[in-house]
Amino acid sequence: MLKSLKIVIVEDEPIAATYLKKLIGETGYTYEIIREISSVSDALAFFMQHKNYDLVFMDIHLGDGTCFDILNTLEIEKPIVFCTTFDTYAIQAFKYNSIDYILKPAKARDIQSALKKYWSFKKSDENEYLQRVDQMINSLDSPNYKKRFLIRQNKKLKLVGTESIVCLYSDEGHTYLVEKTSATHIVDFTLERLEELVDPNMFFRINRKMIININEIVSVEDYFNNRLKIKVQNRIPLEMVVSRNRVKHFKNWLKGVS
Repeated sequence: MLKSLKIVIVEDEPIAATYLKKLIGETGYTYEIIREISSVSDALAFFMQHKNYDLVFMDIHLGDGTCFDILNTLEIEKPIVFCTTFDTYAIQAFKYNSIDYILKPAKARDIQSALKKYWSFKKSDENEYLQRVDQMINSLDSPNYKKRFLIRQNKKLKLVGTESIVCLYSDEGHTYLVEKTSATHIVDFTLERLEELVDPNMFFRINRKMIININEIVSVEDYFNNRLKIKVQNRIPLEMVVSRNRVKHFKNWLKGVS
């Protein structure tokens, strides 16, 4: 009989963390979530003091840095399952004690497979482990990012390509798409879901309420409270400010650096 698996979740999006716990619960394995962590600083504090866990589910991007800020500071000896929107970090992730790399939105079968690998790897020797890591890297599929949106406009349907989008933002419970023409449309996705659907090389979530298209940025200026203010090609009557905890990632994104 398999023992109860003690799991740590490192994820800064509450909705994503809740969804992950739901998927873990559907696998049928006996488990216990012993800690949920949402930042690099809290993760460092936890992993420096605690060893009584079996497996870590870890997102790449956190509010105050990336998971690699954690992994490059201290050694996590327990297996890690990376869950992220981006496939660009796969090879880097497998330099650490990783057993799987799951692209969001995760599916129940992905989590089931990851936990099965955990128990399998517990019995594997180092050579088998390295061979399986190579297989996992080679088998990663490129995500199919959304290329267009179907918009209802004046009782008609309109296609809007992602290249025509200035930004996506949320306000008072609705999510909006803004075109280069300044036309604004309601879309049936949350901002969290849109962040997973659009190409991360083209779009960046600058704060909790807005995702912006890199091709529309004209200038970036220093703003108060260590933030950045963005100006776009079209005069969109929206404040576009990069939140303080995303400034570092935003600058790296502009430079094309992981």
